[in-house]
Amino acid sequence: MSQENDYCNQVLQSLTTTIDRKISESAQKIKESFPSACIYWVPEKLRKLKESACTPDLVSIGPLHSKDKHLKSLMQDIKMSYVNSLLCRTLDGSEGSEVCRSAVLEECVEEMKLSVKDAKKCYTEEVDNLNEEMLVVDGCFILELLYRYYLLTHPKEETNEESNEIINEMPREEISDPVLDSNRMIVTVTNDLLVLENQLPFCVLEKLFHITVDKIPDRPPNYLLYDYVISYFSDMTKGLVGKSTPSNATNCCLPSECVLSLFGSRKNSENEGDAEPQKSDKEYYHILHILHDHFLPLDSLEGDGSSEFSELMPSASNLDYAGVKFVASTGQDFLKVKFADAQNCLGRCFHRARFEIPTLSIYDSTELFLRNLIAFEQCCPGVPCYFTSYAYLMDMLVNSTKDVEVLQKAGIIENFLGADQEVSDLLNNLGKESFANEFIFAETCKQANKYSKCYWPATVAHVRRNYFANPWTFITFCVASIAFVITITQFVRSLFA
Repeated sequence: MSQENDYCNQVLQSLTTTIDRKISESAQKIKESFPSACIYWVPEKLRKLKESACTPDLVSIGPLHSKDKHLKSLMQDIKMSYVNSLLCRTLDGSEGSEVCRSAVLEECVEEMKLSVKDAKKCYTEEVDNLNEEMLVVDGCFILELLYRYYLLTHPKEETNEESNEIINEMPREEISDPVLDSNRMIVTVTNDLLVLENQLPFCVLEKLFHITVDKIPDRPPNYLLYDYVISYFSDMTKGLVGKSTPSNATNCCLPSECVLSLFGSRKNSENEGDAEPQKSDKEYYHILHILHDHFLPLDSLEGDGSSEFSELMPSASNLDYAGVKFVASTGQDFLKVKFADAQNCLGRCFHRARFEIPTLSIYDSTELFLRNLIAFEQCCPGVPCYFTSYAYLMDMLVNSTKDVEVLQKAGIIENFLGADQEVSDLLNNLGKESFANEFIFAETCKQANKYSKCYWPATVAHVRRNYFANPWTFITFCVASIAFVITITQFVRSLFA
């Protein structure tokens, strides 16, 4: 009997030790990886809403989609050619260029070998296929693409050495390029770089940047990797279309024109000479994080956030019926939404309430961009849910094509998709399966909802919806009003006859 008890105790201790080891290993793994994890698989419920927005179409970056069968092997050769071009840029035609090129490559490989362990921690799941070669090739490909775009869009300047004045602008560098020369390729590659699952840790890009781009002769001084990223994706006021361009780039659809012209013409800052040091010095996770941060408000939205908002705000057409005037705001921040109402009934009779919302230009790539920003907010701890809140706001405002028409007429929506129904479907589905711990437009929506329930706006809305919604109801209302006036007039005249 004692032997059986000893055996049971041994089994129990062994089982306890095994479970304890598994618990400790898992706890240690979470402790090491969770604080640094920033690149995620998009949750399945979000992925099902738009599969194509969560998957790269042409080029894989990093380990998560490196084995996808639909991605063409040709793109890997293009990556390699880009890496070769970047390595050669640092040589400046010096003797023994092949030796120097190998030395630069060796430095990149050595640095990436030291970075592989930290880079793996940036992914929420184990990525055994992430190695030095992948980091060097994918990282240098991105850097060369950013730098080529910069050369394509920024002319070199010739200066007078004595007066230090600009004499003239040199022609932009002509680059025969398999990506930038093809409208389809540049849009597809740029879209792929926006996918959350297709990101490379920004610390990897920075290390490679200092080894390669930072050492290119005659490159612009004090131009950080952050600046190249913003220039490539969202320098929306500088385009080649309609300007003097090299022959090999005249048909090129640039990222700044085709992909991210979403929220007006915001730059890094109000003035060209006033960069945003507080943003460029910030620690970023990856390129998508930079763009998320770039479109956030320049000043905070204190006092406009609330997690307690259960009432649905009326749609744009219903608010329009109630007398609300929608206005496309001219500010730099797309999150600066404002509702202004007269403080008394007399003021409401003569002044319409104003709902100011910045313009949203909707292209084919808009949904992909917004969905990946929302997925980033949903997955990454500590990232504020600004885009998720924006999706909630637009979903409340748009319920049908009539709402889209109201916002289009006000200049708040610019529809480049085609049918208004497509815009309505996009905005209605954008915020599904997502959650926000703080709805930053809660106070604004409460103001609009409160206004629509006031007696005068509610009465005006009822009359306009029932009697002025279309020409036939308006004509019927006018005929009935005239008949009523005639009847009253005849009755009065009969009294005094």
